[in-house]
Amino acid sequence: MGGDLPLSSQARRDSFIDPMRVSADPMASQFQNACRPFADAALAAFPSGVRELARKAAQALATLVDDSYRQGAYRVDVLGEDVNIPYRLHFIADIDGAQDGSQPSSFARCLISRSTDGHLRQRALRSILALQDPWIIPFIVFPVGEYVVEIVEDIQSALPTLHRDAYVNFVRENRATMTLLRARATSYWDSYYRRAYPDRRDYPGMAVLNELERWAG
Repeated sequence: MGGDLPLSSQARRDSFIDPMRVSADPMASQFQNACRPFADAALAAFPSGVRELARKAAQALATLVDDSYRQGAYRVDVLGEDVNIPYRLHFIADIDGAQDGSQPSSFARCLISRSTDGHLRQRALRSILALQDPWIIPFIVFPVGEYVVEIVEDIQSALPTLHRDAYVNFVRENRATMTLLRARATSYWDSYYRRAYPDRRDYPGMAVLNELERWAG
C-alpha cells in the first residue's frame, strides 16, 4: 500500500466484531439492534435529499459486499434527520480491482470507509477528508472514537482543512454522540495507547475531539 501509514495487526485483522466488545462499548446505547440488508443500510446512512445518489452507490457496491454480515449502525443527526452510520461493512472483493478505472462516488467512498479492512478504511477515509458536504461529517467523526490510531492521525492532520462551520453544527446537534465518542476514545487510549501518549490530551483521538469542542465553543 504505497505511501500509506502502516496499520497495526489489530487493524489489519479487524473483521467480525467480538459481541462482548460491542456490549461493553460505551456507544452501545446508540447501536441499533436492527441489522439491515446492505441496500437498506446504505440508504439509511444518508439524509433523504441525497438518497437517490446513495442508491446508485449502493447498487455499484452491492456485488462486493457480504450481505450476510450484519453489524447494525449508529444513529446520528445530519441536517435535522436521523441517519444510521454502519458500524462495519464486510467487502468480499478487491474494491480497487473491481473499479472500471473511474473513482468511486463520494457516497461509495463513505460506505467503504466503514469496511472491516483497516487499510481499505484508511484509503477511503483519506479520499473524503477534503469533501465539504454535511452528510460526510459523521463518516469522518466516528473513526475518532475507534482504535486505529493511524486513521485518527489522518483526521488530526486534516483538521486545518475541514469546513469548520459544518463541523460546529454537527457537534452542537449531536452532543450525546460526541460525549460517547470521548468516552470511547478514552477507553482505547487507556487500553492501548497510554504508554505512547502518557498525557491523554496528546492522544490523537482526544486532540481531535478537544479541537472540535473548541470550535463549537
